[in-house]
Amino acid sequence: LSIHHLGKKVSKLIAAGIGHVLELCDWTLEDFTNIKDVGPVVAENVMAYFQDPANVEMLREMEKLGVNLTQTADDRPPEVAEGAPLSGKTILFTGTLQQMTRTEAQEKAVAAGARNISAVSSNLDILVVGEKAGSKLKKAQALGTVQILTEDEFLELLG
Repeated sequence: LSIHHLGKKVSKLIAAGIGHVLELCDWTLEDFTNIKDVGPVVAENVMAYFQDPANVEMLREMEKLGVNLTQTADDRPPEVAEGAPLSGKTILFTGTLQQMTRTEAQEKAVAAGARNISAVSSNLDILVVGEKAGSKLKKAQALGTVQILTEDEFLELLG
């Protein structure tokens, strides 16, 4: 949709809360900012997009032409069992993983209750290191608050 500052991750977070994309026409700034990781700039940009009649009309035309604007099972976040091993944790993968792709590892982490992040910061709980882990490992070690796991330890933690 080319909404300034709106990326894939936040798009998925917003999509998880709606059944049809045009429901966003009725959302308030507070509705958007109540979603974790949605800040005021993104919220205002998305609101402005859905308040523009030309954009709404374009979406209606796209739907008439067969574009699905309703939520599908793929859009919903995975159900996380209460007490999942990584529930509420943030996680980051670095280096080359041997037993799975990075995408597979990220999917396993989400299924176990974690939230993937893209950089080492004080918000990071767990760093999983593969071969040739570089600056991210050094930065996590310097922070001193990040749990550092090997790929095997990560898999063991998942059970």
